[in-house]
Amino acid sequence: MKRIDIDKALHLLAENLREARELKFIENLAKLLSELLDADHVVIAEIFSDDPTTAHMVACFSGGSYHQPVSYSLAGSPCEQVLSNQSCIFENGICETFPNDEMLQDLGAESYVGVPMLTADRTKLGLLAVLNNQPLNYPHAALELLQVAAAQAAAELAQLRISRNLHESQRRLQTLMNSLPGMAYRCKNDELWTMEIVSRGAQALTGYHSTELIDNAVIAWGDIIHPEDHATVVQAVDDAVARDKYFKVAYRIICAEGQIRWVWEQGKGIRNPDGKVTHFEGFILDVTEQRQHEQNIAAIAFRDELTGLANRAALLEHLQREYEQHPDQDYLLVLVDIRHFRNINERFGLHAGDRLLKVVGQRLDEGAADFDDIVLVARVTGDEFVVLVKSSFEKVEQFLTVANSLKRFFDDPVLLGEQSLALQLRMSGAYSHSASSATELLQQASIAMYEAKLHELSFCIFDEQLERKVSAERHQTERFLAALEKHELTIYLQPQIDLKSGECVGAEVLCRWFDQELGTVKPDVFIDIARKQGVLAELGIQVLSKTTEVLRKWQRDYEAIPKVSVNVGAQQFTSPEIVEDFLYCIRDVRPEQITLEITESDLMVDPVLALTVTRRLRDHGFKLAIDDFGTGYSSLAYLQQFAVDILKIDISFVQAMLRDEQSKTLVNTIIAMARSLGLETVAEGVETTEQAALLKELGCHFGQGYYFGHPVSPDDFEKQWLADKKAAVSLKT
Repeated sequence: MKRIDIDKALHLLAENLREARELKFIENLAKLLSELLDADHVVIAEIFSDDPTTAHMVACFSGGSYHQPVSYSLAGSPCEQVLSNQSCIFENGICETFPNDEMLQDLGAESYVGVPMLTADRTKLGLLAVLNNQPLNYPHAALELLQVAAAQAAAELAQLRISRNLHESQRRLQTLMNSLPGMAYRCKNDELWTMEIVSRGAQALTGYHSTELIDNAVIAWGDIIHPEDHATVVQAVDDAVARDKYFKVAYRIICAEGQIRWVWEQGKGIRNPDGKVTHFEGFILDVTEQRQHEQNIAAIAFRDELTGLANRAALLEHLQREYEQHPDQDYLLVLVDIRHFRNINERFGLHAGDRLLKVVGQRLDEGAADFDDIVLVARVTGDEFVVLVKSSFEKVEQFLTVANSLKRFFDDPVLLGEQSLALQLRMSGAYSHSASSATELLQQASIAMYEAKLHELSFCIFDEQLERKVSAERHQTERFLAALEKHELTIYLQPQIDLKSGECVGAEVLCRWFDQELGTVKPDVFIDIARKQGVLAELGIQVLSKTTEVLRKWQRDYEAIPKVSVNVGAQQFTSPEIVEDFLYCIRDVRPEQITLEITESDLMVDPVLALTVTRRLRDHGFKLAIDDFGTGYSSLAYLQQFAVDILKIDISFVQAMLRDEQSKTLVNTIIAMARSLGLETVAEGVETTEQAALLKELGCHFGQGYYFGHPVSPDDFEKQWLADKKAAVSLKT
């Protein structure tokens, strides 16, 4: 080996570093080392973290010329030891030491010295190896030179890797940008949003080539935005910048050929070191088809199919938007109802009813066009329409003026085929300032309409008086539901008397509610609340449970006790578990002790279900009574189908039979019919001796009413009718 002048060698390495960069530098370095060290072979190879067992030649100078770099396995080679240590020296016998290293065998090398290529942070990037075909004693200077050369090579390779990674990242980013649907961009934060980077998707999106948009070469992005949407975009961007968030905004653009398209943009401000937003980056998508689809869906969702008017959803959406965006603007909502519409449907058919609704909608819509203050006409339910009117303040006169104007739209009769109908309308109104939401406003108008129907009024407006009434009803409802939940309702018992013996043979259970604040509330009031709130079934179960508690006590204290009658509502028959619920409630009490009372009308709500339920109840031993008989269907057929046990003659007939011969005849007919069917009869509302005597004469079995006794608490009933077994009523005959 040549004697090495280390200073000269380092100078030559530095010159090589200045004259050539990257791979050329590495190749020159291999050649230079071969000359300086008089080496037969110089190999510079790198390794990668994803495959640390394979070396990849960067340069190979052998036998005075460059050779094609190859990749080779480190296993079983001296290079493997280089990477495990700081350096590796074999002065002779290298081929015998590593017989499986094919490259060594091909080169015929006898000696080997190698050093690792390390970065500044001691990361191993590869190795530099010098081989000779004869044994050599490598001086310390040679090893020092190789370490310097390896450090230079490592620095160059590290820089090369950074450049490669950057180039690859840029390539991937460009590929990604150009593959994305729509347009990716980077623009300046100026008035025109001057584009600096634009993906190829710009042309498909706008009709302009990306080069035409960059630096506003042909047109600026700010000029592509539709003028009517420009302020919307600016506001969305400014809001996002203020909150340091992404902005998301939909708007229209004017494309190169003049067509209008909808786009959706998402972007974010890029801040410089001073914190100022100098650029924006993001992407823009074409959402024209989606927007059109949404508009079509909205047209369907917010349009009444029959009349073509706005529907309930459109009305509420429009009103709610006005509440939020224009809180100072007041509206009068007029609810228009077609009187006797059901009769028209039944008389002329559903097709005629639809025709009538179309005519009403058309007349309202055409008539409203002549009034600047009318902003919307809608159909909200089957035969109810809404006319929405701008109002500056509330006054009943305005409502009456609008209502009378709408009424005049229907002065001319409506033709349904050959029939001419004089249409009658009923209207209610409510002012938006009295409601906190669109839904509440419509509800107020509906409340006023209910009031108009209840009192047969042509017009009714929701005012403070009606509001107080509704508020009171709401408060009453809330207290009732609370009382029901806490099981605070009680039961009273009214005796049923055998008209022949005067003895108490039964009792009807009546529910009572006393409220600490409201006082005693009438049964028809709270039962109506229960019906409207859908808790009539729960009320019935509680009444039956409390009744059962009384019967259990009576069974313990008395040998013979009267049967009790409990009212059952139609809502209870809708529950598939009604039979099981009843049996659970009356456990330890015989079902034969209880009669279930139901009205004719409730039975006929769902006769098939009612028939199934009543038969199952009777199979378990319950008795069945028809309450208020004579006021409903009064059909012999359903009496037989439902296997009824008792008919209760309605109070209205009982109290009128002494002064009205027709009522007397009807009572007599009911009693005779019951007798022929083997049924018992109970007369309700008996208040005088004369009524009791006549009922006895006509053959009625039992009587119930104030004449025999008022409804009393279970304790008082027990004292009056059970404790004194001799208690009876004396009847004149």
